[in-house]
Amino acid sequence: MTSPLPFRTVTLVGLFHLLAIPALAQHDPGVRGGIENTAGQLQFRGIPIPHPPVISPNPTTGAEIAPNEIISFVEGINRAGQLESTCDDCAEVVDGSPVLGLGELDPVFPQFHTNSNGLGARHNADQCFLCHAQPTLGGSGGFLVPNPGEAQPLPPENPMFRLVPFRFGKQNVVPSFEKQFGPIREVRFRFHPDGTRDGGVHQLWTVTGINNDPTIPQCNIVQPDFATELTKGNLSFRIPTQMLGIGLIDSIQDREILAHHEAAAGRAAVLGITGHPNRSGNDGTITRFGWKAQNKSITMFAAEAYNVEMGITNELFPTATEEDPDCNGAGKPAPNDATRTATDDTRNQAFDNPKHLLADWMQFQIMMRFMDAPQPDPSPSPSAQRGRALFGNIGCDLCHTPQMQTAPAMLSPVLENRPVNLFSDLLVHHMGAGLADDIIQGAAGPDEFRSQPLWGVGQRLFFLHDGRTSDLLVAIRAHFSRAADVYPASEANAVVKNFLKLRRTDQQAILDFLRSL
Repeated sequence: MTSPLPFRTVTLVGLFHLLAIPALAQHDPGVRGGIENTAGQLQFRGIPIPHPPVISPNPTTGAEIAPNEIISFVEGINRAGQLESTCDDCAEVVDGSPVLGLGELDPVFPQFHTNSNGLGARHNADQCFLCHAQPTLGGSGGFLVPNPGEAQPLPPENPMFRLVPFRFGKQNVVPSFEKQFGPIREVRFRFHPDGTRDGGVHQLWTVTGINNDPTIPQCNIVQPDFATELTKGNLSFRIPTQMLGIGLIDSIQDREILAHHEAAAGRAAVLGITGHPNRSGNDGTITRFGWKAQNKSITMFAAEAYNVEMGITNELFPTATEEDPDCNGAGKPAPNDATRTATDDTRNQAFDNPKHLLADWMQFQIMMRFMDAPQPDPSPSPSAQRGRALFGNIGCDLCHTPQMQTAPAMLSPVLENRPVNLFSDLLVHHMGAGLADDIIQGAAGPDEFRSQPLWGVGQRLFFLHDGRTSDLLVAIRAHFSRAADVYPASEANAVVKNFLKLRRTDQQAILDFLRSL
């Protein structure tokens, strides 16, 4: 007769069985509203161009966005939608001008006429909104039509599969991890060849072979050897986060974040949840943007993304990520995107025109500041409503804090003292070996990630930092990870166990709730 297994072993065996079994009754109901994409046209105050939603009135005070703030918001959208050329005088139409006289953006999206300059020799994208388009401009990564402007458009797909890598004759090889209908993935190398830590972004594409810039005919830089580094296990992936609502997150004070952390500490400790802020190395304040909460503000996020993702130098990041003169063109200024000082507005860059004075990166942060938060389902099902209570009962709300408040006094009344239904504590937590990406950013270690804000999760296509799944149930289970090697156990383990102990109808209710956000 076989001796019985110890109780603890039986418990673990049962847990792993639950983690491994396929979903039966419970399942991710899928993207709420279906897969929308900005290849079509949306309405913005009666204008048939694809604008993101402007911030809604302040529910606390009733204050609305001011008319001058709307003007700056729309100007930011117009610039974020522009298609970048590499040569400082190579745009097909005048920089920043209406395209073909048909409005601020092309009548179809994504744009296919260049009307801005400065694209770097190495880049991941050539338009801001390529990575922020689901379910509308300003969202997270989605699918876009790969042949905009042609008479017979193809079905939407990952724009990194055949749109960006080959646009204007560029001669790139698409890495195996960029799938036609997979997530948009940014790549970081974990280590340098000498074994020291890297952690930085290595851009996917080069401008070698480009046919719309006569100033760089000798450019012959090559892509990194992604295939070899992938085989070595040296790559870490990130997918785009949404811009929707992040101006509200930017308006939350540190003391608000810490107050929620302290209020939940007792319950959290019982479940093994700790968490801590990532902080600025200069002033010690809480950083909160990015997968590891590595960026302090939306202003820094805008400038850094312009340089890292598009290779465009600016006043905050004035050095090019690739300085080969054969690939940057003679006379191309650096920083390329800076406060406008032109004495006339022939290129829409006059210093005395308040709409055109600011650099693009500054205009982007104004756009993001007034971009509305993701909106939940206005009529959630009874199951989703019940799932909201269960979400809190099992401890999900200890990391995914349902609500915070913006600062009590701000220069923009529409932003001040209003609730932010973000479902995040904005802290970083140990997630264990299963999710570890072996990247260190500030005080966020190799297995630590910011609690991803869950507002808008109902309309997202891919989940977790690397986009490894489009199934919320799989994403929840992936939060469980035992201590292994150098990594501690995931702080989410007890909450995942609580979820798996629920009846399948209750698990389904939580999934329904998440898709209602």
